[in-house]
Amino acid sequence: MESKCAAFWHHTNIRSGDRIFPCCRFKSSIAKFDGNISQVLFLKEYDELRKQSVDNIPIKGCEKCYYEESIGKKSLRQEFNETYDCETISMEYLEIGFDNICNLTCDGCYEEFSSSWSKLKYPDAEKTIHIKSTTEIIEVPSSLKKILFLGGEPLMTNRHQKFLNVVKDKFDIEIVYNTNGTFLLDKDTTILLEQFKKVSFIVSIDGFKDLNEQVRRGSKWDQIDEFIKQIKTTKFDLSVNTVLHINNWFGLKELEKYIKEINVPWSVNFVTYPKHLDIINVKEKQILIDLLKSIKTVNLEYIIKHVS
Repeated sequence: MESKCAAFWHHTNIRSGDRIFPCCRFKSSIAKFDGNISQVLFLKEYDELRKQSVDNIPIKGCEKCYYEESIGKKSLRQEFNETYDCETISMEYLEIGFDNICNLTCDGCYEEFSSSWSKLKYPDAEKTIHIKSTTEIIEVPSSLKKILFLGGEPLMTNRHQKFLNVVKDKFDIEIVYNTNGTFLLDKDTTILLEQFKKVSFIVSIDGFKDLNEQVRRGSKWDQIDEFIKQIKTTKFDLSVNTVLHINNWFGLKELEKYIKEINVPWSVNFVTYPKHLDIINVKEKQILIDLLKSIKTVNLEYIIKHVS
């Protein structure tokens, strides 16, 4: 099994609470963030990861990529290796979640990524306990070419605008937002984003209308539909990402119909944690497999292998 991953040379994932992860899938934080993005890749923890990677030693925390490769799905590791080299150290791709502030309590999520989940789980705790944030950025490296904003919900606060306003060479940088689609862009944000090389919005939708509101509690379908219509009037790119689990898999065909109507790229993945939500636990296994086979908009063969 190959474990070499170019992410350790060119990428980092910074989350609320000043936690540094090698990527969005890594299972645990490897270091503490001090506000200086330029120095992250030169931490001793990254040196060790690169050594293991070069020596082709399986890395604890990278299991999801290894598993996806075993069932025939292109993994994030493989995507990194197609884009970047494993020779020079240069921060080119930053994923950052400035905080865990979010208005939803989605199935499969928890307080690390949602202040609303924290409030639900710890209703008697002080308000300040529910929100975890990152240190203000003190330096942005000129090597940066791509920024992915994570949450919580990145469009709920103005920290993404503050960060983008201090970024130099905006015309040379790609911006991506992972969003729940319940917050419209204001005029100032739109003008700011138009200065960048490319801007994309990945909207998380896990069901059509009522089903999405059930599994992504707090979301309103009308708001999501309005957000999609707004983005489609701009020059920004738009796509939809769906995560399957035992509470939403049966609505996949209806969601596919909607995706065809709005005519945007669609990606589908599946929950592996928490384990009780994994569709591998679905009792109507053949019904699930037949449904997956019936989806033509996107190739779900890797999900069929997962549940078979």
